[in-house]
Order: sequence, then C-alpha cells, then structure tokens
Amino acid sequence: MIGKVQASDMHGVERPVQYKPVSSARLAVAVAMGLAFTYGCAAVHAQDAAPASGTGSASAQTGEVNTGTKARTEAQKKAQEEAKQLVGVTVTGIRASVEKAQDIKRDADTFVDSLSSTDIGALPDRSVTETLSRIPGVTIDHFLSQGDPEHFSAEGNGVQVRGLTQVRSELNGRDSFSANGGRALSFQDVPAELMSGVDVFKNQKADMIEGGLGGTVNLRTFMPFDFQGQKIAASVSENYGDFVKKYKPSASALYSNRWNTSIGEMGILVDVADSRLATRTDGLFVRPFFKNAAGTWVPRGADWRTLLYDRKRDGYYLAYQWRPSSTLDFYATAFQSRYHEVWDEDAIFVSNDPTQVVVDASQPSQVNGGVFQSGRLTQSGGMPMGTDIRASDSTSKTTDFSTGMKWLVGSSTEVTSSLQFVKATTNALDSTVALGTNVPYIDVALNGTNPPHIGVDSNFTGNPANYYWGFTMDHQDQNYAKELAWRADVEHSFVDGFVHALKGGVRLTNRYADNIDTGYNWTPVFQTWMQGWAIPSGALPSLNLNSTVNTSLVHLDTFNNFYRGGAGIPGAFYAPVLSTALGYPGSYAAIHDAAIPYYIGGGYNVPYQPTLLDAAHTNLQHEKTYAAYAMLEFGVDDANLSGNVGVRAVQTRNSSQGFLVFPNVTLAPFLGNGQTSPINARNEYTDILPSLNLKWEFAPNVVTRFAFSKAIARPDFSQMQAYQILTANVLSGYTPPAGTTTLPIDKLTLTSTSTSNPYLTPMKANQFDLSLEWYFDPDRGGMTWINFFHKGITDYFRNESEFVSYPGLDGNNYQYLVTRPVNIGKATIDGAEVGWNEFFDFLPVKGFGMSANYTYIRSRTHIPNDSTAVPLDTDGSKYGDLPADGLSRDSMNVAGFYEHGPWQIRLAYNWRSQYLLSVGPNGYNGTDNNIPWKLPVFADAYGQLDGSIFYSFNENIKLGLEMNNLNNAEQRTIMYQNAAGKHITSWYVNDTRYALTLRVTF
Repeated sequence: MIGKVQASDMHGVERPVQYKPVSSARLAVAVAMGLAFTYGCAAVHAQDAAPASGTGSASAQTGEVNTGTKARTEAQKKAQEEAKQLVGVTVTGIRASVEKAQDIKRDADTFVDSLSSTDIGALPDRSVTETLSRIPGVTIDHFLSQGDPEHFSAEGNGVQVRGLTQVRSELNGRDSFSANGGRALSFQDVPAELMSGVDVFKNQKADMIEGGLGGTVNLRTFMPFDFQGQKIAASVSENYGDFVKKYKPSASALYSNRWNTSIGEMGILVDVADSRLATRTDGLFVRPFFKNAAGTWVPRGADWRTLLYDRKRDGYYLAYQWRPSSTLDFYATAFQSRYHEVWDEDAIFVSNDPTQVVVDASQPSQVNGGVFQSGRLTQSGGMPMGTDIRASDSTSKTTDFSTGMKWLVGSSTEVTSSLQFVKATTNALDSTVALGTNVPYIDVALNGTNPPHIGVDSNFTGNPANYYWGFTMDHQDQNYAKELAWRADVEHSFVDGFVHALKGGVRLTNRYADNIDTGYNWTPVFQTWMQGWAIPSGALPSLNLNSTVNTSLVHLDTFNNFYRGGAGIPGAFYAPVLSTALGYPGSYAAIHDAAIPYYIGGGYNVPYQPTLLDAAHTNLQHEKTYAAYAMLEFGVDDANLSGNVGVRAVQTRNSSQGFLVFPNVTLAPFLGNGQTSPINARNEYTDILPSLNLKWEFAPNVVTRFAFSKAIARPDFSQMQAYQILTANVLSGYTPPAGTTTLPIDKLTLTSTSTSNPYLTPMKANQFDLSLEWYFDPDRGGMTWINFFHKGITDYFRNESEFVSYPGLDGNNYQYLVTRPVNIGKATIDGAEVGWNEFFDFLPVKGFGMSANYTYIRSRTHIPNDSTAVPLDTDGSKYGDLPADGLSRDSMNVAGFYEHGPWQIRLAYNWRSQYLLSVGPNGYNGTDNNIPWKLPVFADAYGQLDGSIFYSFNENIKLGLEMNNLNNAEQRTIMYQNAAGKHITSWYVNDTRYALTLRVTF
C-alpha cells in the first residue's frame, strides 16, 4: 500500500492534507460523461439493428457469476449455455437447486459456492443469514450484534467467511449496505423471499470490487428475462414460536412478464414480501472474577434475563429489462428493504463490589485453588442487586436504484456500464430503567450445575419496601448513509490463441454518512455509593407505592417458565414496567424529578435533562474511491486449461468531522462543563491488488484450481468516527465525605467512552487457494471436493488503551484512559474445506440424497507484547496470542433429502466449534485500581437441527411445514481468566420455530 496520511492529535487541530481533492461536482461530471458515452453510442447502434427475441437470462446484470471467457470450444460453449438455462427456474425442487449450485461452482473462474431457491421465493431457510450458514466455510453467530455476548439472536446475525467477519456484501454484484456504522448489508434486514440465490466468492479477480477480505457475498434477485413468459408466484406462512407462544404471518408475491414490441423485447418483474417473527430467549450470566480481601477469586455478579423479540421485515423489488436488438440490453432495478425490530428484556442482576465480598464461613462452601465454586456470599450493608427493564426499538431501511447496459460491439467486443444510487437509514432507541435492592446474601453454586444455581431470601425480594430507584440509561442512534457508484467495463475476446480475452474497467464511488450516536448515558437515581454525601446515610429511599409515579411504573415479576423450567430463579422481584423504558424521556423525567427532594448534595438536585440529538453527538464522514483494473483471460483449449491474471488499483480518500466532548461533572467542575471542540480528520491511501486464477480439467469431470490474490478490508465507518466523549466517574469503592463539593483528581476515573480512530487503514491479506473437484455424476448433482486455503493478514484491527492528556478548565492537563482501534499485529489463517453431494438413485427406493461439508481452520494472531492492545485480566496480567475473532476451528453441515413424487423432505444440521466472540465487550471490560482490564469471551460450540416437509398437490400448489431449532439448542459463552481459570459465563435457550407455508406458482 502506498499513501499519504494526514496526522492529527485528535484535539480538533487539522493539518494540511497532501493531496488535491476531487470535488463532488467534478466526480458527478465524470459519471455523467461516462454514462452519456456508453448510452449514447449504444442508442445510435440500436437504431440500425433489428429487434430480436430470445430466451433471455440475467446476463444484463453485472452481478451474475462470470463463467469464463467468450472464446471456447464448441463443447464448452454448449455446456455454458446449458448452465445459463438453469438460471431460469425451469424445474423446481431440491435436486434442481443442488444441480444449479454445482453448475455455478464448476463453470466459475474463481472459487465460488452457491445456494439457490428450490422454488420462487423459497431459499432453504427463513432468513438469508441462516441460508448462508449452509455454505462451506461460512459460519454465523447467534447474537443480535457482532461482539455482543449478552443478547441472543434466533435467526443469527454476524456472517463470517473462513472465520473472518470482514465480508463484502453485494446485491446483484453491486454495493449494498445498512446504515449501522458498517460497510456491509445486515443480512437479517433482507427478506429471503426476494432472493433467487446466494453466491459466496472466496477469492478475488481483478474485475471484482475490492473490500472482501474473508470473501464476498452476492445476493441474487430474479430478472424478467429469467422466465420464458408470464410468471406468477405467491406464498403465505404462519410462524409460531413454542417458547414465546405467539403466531406471526409472512407473505410474498411475484409477477413477471415479457413482450415482443416494435422497439424490441421488454420485460417487467414485481416482487414484494412481508415477514414477521416473534421469539423468546432466556439467559443466565456469571460475571468476571476478582480477588477479594481474603485472596479468594469471587464473581462480580450474575444476571437472569428474559428477552422478548419481535421483528417485521418488508421488501419491495421492481426490475425492468429492454432488449432493442440482439446486441444490446438495458436494465433498471429498484430495491427496498425495511426492517423494524423491537425487543424488551426483563433482568435481575447482582452487581457487587467483589473486593468487599466475603464467603460466609457459617454455611457450606467450596473453594478450589483459591477460586470460589459454591457457598453463601455476603457483603457489609447487603449485596447490591437490581432489576431492570430494557427496551430497544430500531428501524432500518435500505433503498437501491440501479441501471445499466450491455452492448456487443461487432462480434468480439462487449461494453457494459452501470450507475447505482444507494440510500440507507437507521433510527434506534435503546432504553433501560432499573430498581435497586441490597439483599442480605446470595447463595451460589457454580460447580456441577448447568446452568448455575443462585438463590436469595425470597421474602426479602418480595417486599417492595426493600427497593429503590437505581438508574436510567438511554442510547439513541440516527444514521443516514448514501452512495453514488458508476462503473464501466470493456472486454475484447479472441477466437484463437492462448489469450481468450482482454478486459478492463473503472469504478468511481462517492459515499456520505451522517451518524448521530448519543452514547450510553447511565444516570444514577439512588446508588449505595451516594449514601452519606449525596443522600442521607442509612437506608436508601424506598419505593413509595402510594406515590403516583411509582404505582404506575413497577410490577411484581415472577419470570414465568424461566429457562423452560430448566433453571431456578431466586424468586419474585419488583421491576419497572415496559412503559418506563419506552416512555423516554417523559418517564425518565418523572423518576429523576421525584427523587430531587431526597438529595442533600452531589449536584443531583436539578431537573432531568434528556440527551439531545445535536451537533455534539454528530459525526460526518465522506469517502471517495477511484478504482481501475486490467485483466487477461487465457487458456489452452486442447488441455482444458483456463485462467485469468490481472491487477486492480484503488485509491481511497476519507474525511471525518465530529467533536471532542468534555466531561460535565458537578463534583469535578475543573474538568469541563460539557463543552465541545471540533475534530477534522482526513486520510488517503492507495492499494495495488494483483490476482491470478487457474482452472484445469486434467481428466474428465475432474477439475483442479489455484488462486492467488491480494485483498483488503477497509475499517467500518463506526471505527473511523472523529468523535470522542470524555467521562469522569467516582473511583470504584470510594464514598465521598459528607458535604463534599469537589472531588480530588485521584478519586476520579477518567476515561473515553468512544472507541474510534479516523486514521485506520485497511487490513490486508495475501490469500491462496488450491482445490480438487470431482464431478462423478454431473447430470444428477453428484460431486465431491477438497479445498486448501491460506491467508496471511497484516494491519490487524485491535483496540489499544493508552493514557492521553486533555486540558481542564483550570489550565491543567489531565490523563484520560482512551481506547481506540489501531492497525497492529498480524494474523495467519490456514484451513481446508471438504464437501460431498449425491442423490442415491441406485437405491431400490428412489429420491434419497445427501449433502455434507466440513471446514477446518487454524488461526493465529500476534500482537507485540509491549503493546497496550494486548488484553489484560482483572488482576492486570496479560493474555497471550489469541485466535482471530469469529473463527471456529471446526464447522460442518449435514443435510439429508428425500424428493419423490409429491414429497420434498429436508433435514439439516449445522454445527460450529468454539470461537472468539469478542475482546472486552460490554460486561467484560472496565477500569479497577487503574487497571484497564478487558477479557476475551468465547462462544461455545453450537449445533442446530432444522427441517422441512412439503407436499405438492399439483405443479402449481405446494403446502409444507418448516421447522427451526428442533433440538432446542443451548448457546453458551466461555470466559478464560489467567488466575481464576475457565468458566462458562452465559447460557441461552430459545424457541423451536414452526412455519406452515402455502406456495402457489403459475
């Protein structure tokens, strides 16, 4: 990589950038001139050409899988045409899907694996994410967001290709993304009913858009010319979750037709989908271990949680094709996906100060190697517990308008051009309101129980007089992103010789993001550490059930059927009702303002002020890319050898504008009054990306491949924000003396809550693939393969913590612990994929088939031991080298099929081994005794069994039952600590889901 990076001290000082930027106006002019040239020349040519009709394909879209060069032997051309015919759904069923995926894999000129819908609007799973998990080398995690070990996702969320989360997402070969701070599309946002198939590219070619370090996922939709004529299809489903005990409907409909007209052939396709789902997840947590005063390692706390999840996913797709002549194609598409997600979570949590906890010697207990296993834990003044209601309400929308053309100039030159505009928005509120109580003790059993047992005095927790209002916490997102992209490609084919084709092209993008992120604004109402200086000593103000504000905002929570009866809870607890969370900011003001009379100091006796979506929380980002490539396709027809070699060059220019926000703490006025300082950052870099792909059919139906490429993955926009919030909190365990008005600096913990770095550069990888594929029964989908791969990654992303000086209002500088991502260290990934598909037509009973694949990956990361990016345990000790994030050593898919007569039956099992989920996520990071500890959290091995049964009444009507999580799988996470050892840190159970589905096709 070569580049010029503008430095900044993140204090708002902008240094002169070392390039002359290209204005938006000049970029727009370039795009307009390019389109005028390609469309203008094509239109002139079309006037002299006679209209022609054809069977059609999706070839007008640049998103199709490239099956190779134009110059082929007659046999190769015939095979390619047959494969193209399969793009149109001329047959249905599991066998057709397997055979189509096989053809795509065999004919592709790089490493590709695919899945296609067995019928219109029917990928093999209820979500795109779940479908992706069936592809070799692709895994998903079952959490609502990547790196969050505290919230389970029934349909799955994060997608990893060969263990890497840096996956590029495309819609028909073009950019697609969600406005969530990342670069990729949130696959759970996309209705699976709109998709015709999914392709996963595992290595690169020069003509592919850069950015997929792990791989590129391309979602394919239907086009009008995919069908011979009119096509009508529809489906309706009723979804049921057996744990949440709710029904939710889904429906989709497609209409497509094509006509011969006086100006050529035209086609139009309309596809709409509405999908709804409700689930319930119960979870338990054990928090990190700390050493108490007696030298025993005890857990900081524990949680019980019930999460109710409800989502609505809508999709709309319109496609138009026009073929004025046999040498000219035009297309235009409009796509919109809308996703509305609401979930609420009831929780009980123990959040003690572990240094003050003691093991009650009067009760039976077990301590092994200095690590607490079971017994009764007590603390002077009681063990702090809390109950909360947390609610999240988010809406996201992605809209894509694309148009393009393909023009065959003469007999051997093809010109393509496309223009795309993408707009995405996300609006979200995350709100938590909590009560507090100090129980006399907790009984804990971590050994020999799964999940653990934790008990308290239920008579105590059932008395409302023992509770007080604890805290509120709001978080708001308001994100907007848009992109204009244009590309043009020219390919010239040769009839004879070693060189089959020369190809080149350019691509320009202009992307803008406007993100408002208010952070997580934790605000105390009453806390034990406030006693004696902010509120009177003695008991904290209890809930006054005669008060209007309290009677309407709390209820007795019994956690009905918790963990399906497989885990006990301490008993009934009082907790806030849902409206306290969703009623922000009015409910917050009612709670905080009612507490004002109880304060005697500390600066809390002021009316509540809601968090504003203002400029201080706004980050603006602008990115332009300029890419060009050249690629040569070659081959020796007599030897069945083909390949391509090329290079892609891309320049990236980023700018980011935001604010440095200073603290506003009443007891530390010398640090700041919430004032802001602007931050302006710019970054520029250029990457040269060579690639080579070889394919050799050295024996009939036996193919070997080799690929090398250099790939990059740019950092997410959320990682590059020029936005930083400085915070000051009272030192853990410290209680200010009565009458305190100003705290000394050594009694404060100074940190930054924003983890971003606008000067990040891409992760880079040299990647190699070598495979052997045997198509032993190509007419019936029978094949087996083995694929070896290697990725050498540099400039790895890790969060680094360091103390940085910022000025106070008193003229002094103060040290804040700042955590931000940096390019540091390396990673190596080596692995192999093995797969096999076959239909057992040789059996006396026809219709059985099987598909299986297994992936082995070994990964290593290395970060210099003296770097502050090395994670620390709660005692300050360092962790050694960790595996790459999101990477399981072993993963597998096994699916059995039966398809005969009117019946289609499928049973599929998906499994992956333990993997590193995140380093220092929420709940597993903090600062105690000036130790910025952050713990690695691993997801335990997880396997899920799914199935479906369909019966066809005739060729038009089909009825079936789709089932997910038939084995009631339990997801767990694991925490490793250097001194305290290995502990299971969370347990989850979820619904078994059923969907009764009716499909009609005409």
